[in-house]
Amino acid sequence: MRLSKDVTTRPNPMHNIRTNFRKIYGICKELFDKEVDRDNNFQFYPVKPKMNDLEIVSLSCCMEALSIDSENLLWSKLKTDYASLFPNLIDRSRFNRRRRRLSGLIIRVQDHVSHRLENLSQIMVIDSIPVPVVKMAREKSHKSFKESFETAPAKGYSAVNKSWFIGYKLHVVIYDNGIVQQSGITKGNVHDINFLKQVENLPADKQLLGDRAYISKTLQMDLFDRYQVNLKVPFRNNQHDYRKHPQKYKSKRQMVETFFAQMCDQMNLRRNYAKSYQGLVTRLTSKLSSMAILHWINYLNGRKIAQIKHALSF
Repeated sequence: MRLSKDVTTRPNPMHNIRTNFRKIYGICKELFDKEVDRDNNFQFYPVKPKMNDLEIVSLSCCMEALSIDSENLLWSKLKTDYASLFPNLIDRSRFNRRRRRLSGLIIRVQDHVSHRLENLSQIMVIDSIPVPVVKMAREKSHKSFKESFETAPAKGYSAVNKSWFIGYKLHVVIYDNGIVQQSGITKGNVHDINFLKQVENLPADKQLLGDRAYISKTLQMDLFDRYQVNLKVPFRNNQHDYRKHPQKYKSKRQMVETFFAQMCDQMNLRRNYAKSYQGLVTRLTSKLSSMAILHWINYLNGRKIAQIKHALSF
């Protein structure tokens, strides 16, 4: 079947890296308006760099939002299809080094969006997802990510997949509309409740929903005393004071499953090209912040926040 002329010549904005980069750059410039200098850098450089810090942050988020998780692939596209549109493009290795150094600022994109939209929801959900980095067959022979013991991957068990993995866990606290309130990375063998014990700056007077991994009366009281947050978890079947978990909480918890599905599908969470812990952290922070930018775009356009698949289409 022959396609019409209008269909074949109409550009697809989702695949236009330059168009989407400009859109994301504008959002980052607004979010970091009071934190960058007149050259849009977060710090002073004796020699002015070809690409400013804000461009590094924006390009990192743009590539993840477009499901481009390989820097080699991105640079190949930029040099072949967009050479004239990125005149200040730096070397890929230099971009990689600066991206790692700015990873602490990249994740603040997520924080800025969360602070601006936290009043849209009164319910939060906490959960974790495995991030394997080594195949189980190489459990005893792998050397990746072993720069130090504190950051080396560990063997963990996924109750959802009912299988073991070697790597890390990505923990998130999200609102029931999909916006990430905060996130963290731990070794694969760290119990979920240990991450919850370390969370900080929870918004007050909200409910926090978790699964049975977060059962702890002591922790429930501590969260309420510190943040006035009510932790709601399902009862175990063998508990003496067992009560059926309300259906409304089960429905709200579905959002975290949707969020993880989007992270795996569009952000390629389980596909890992990093060779070091810092490289992995940089990629994960870029994925989380690009997700936050897509949420922010949907909010500005008056669309459902969690429907990120076509956020860049308009």
